[in-house]
Amino acid sequence: MPQPPADQARTKSTYGLQWNRFRIVRDDEDRATFANRTGLKAGDLAGTLVLDGGCGMGRYLRVAAADVPRLVVGLDLSEAVLAARDLTEGSPNVAIVRGDLLRLPVAEGSFDHIYSIGVLDHTPDPRAAFLGLARLLKPGGRIAIWIYERESPIVERIMDAHRAVSTRLPLGLLLRLCQATAPIGAIKRRLMTSRRRLVERAGVALHALTIGVSMHPDPEVRVCDTLDWYAPKYLSRHTVEEVRGWFAEAGLVDVVDLSLGQRFHHEGQGNGVNLAGRRPA
Repeated sequence: MPQPPADQARTKSTYGLQWNRFRIVRDDEDRATFANRTGLKAGDLAGTLVLDGGCGMGRYLRVAAADVPRLVVGLDLSEAVLAARDLTEGSPNVAIVRGDLLRLPVAEGSFDHIYSIGVLDHTPDPRAAFLGLARLLKPGGRIAIWIYERESPIVERIMDAHRAVSTRLPLGLLLRLCQATAPIGAIKRRLMTSRRRLVERAGVALHALTIGVSMHPDPEVRVCDTLDWYAPKYLSRHTVEEVRGWFAEAGLVDVVDLSLGQRFHHEGQGNGVNLAGRRPA
């Protein structure tokens, strides 16, 4: 018997709140992150059909649309689509659709390019979500994804313990806690970049205790990123080998690891599984 749809009410509430509360558009950082995590260069999207699988408030839609695709479709489960519509207003080559990555409202074989940045790992079944997206590729089409990487067993246990509490808190209370802990992220950043060994080690210890608290240099982004870690019901971590298996299962070829040799807008933007591949022509 088919399994009933997983409960995604928390996911919808989290991202509806997050992306309508935080309109974090940082043009230089967004372009750098998009280039790193998709492996796309200027002109690659020109004249093509593109899908942003989990567009959130649309920060990467803006980057993709600037490369003049024929159409870039932003798909998201939550009311973040309202923010995405506002952010991309005036871009005639952008369409926003509210829908579920596990029940895709799009015909197979539709897109030349698909990217999904930090989204599949917030679904109940990341593998199934990826395979569904891969089926939307045209022959010769390309997909790039970025998801959280699995950490060491002890770090995984710490993260699971933190989230076992945080995912049960009301979102309003959790947001206030994320705002209150934002200074800790700044402290961690200073300590961990110290050239003094003892200070740097103290920063690492503090980070282990507050591992989900973002160290982003921008205070508003720091709060948003911390909420993104602690609030969603689903947040899975994966190995490169596991995700390569998904690409193989989907029949994709020319699979590359985009994380190799990346340069980031600021320290701490890596630490993910970032692969791309193509459907055979």
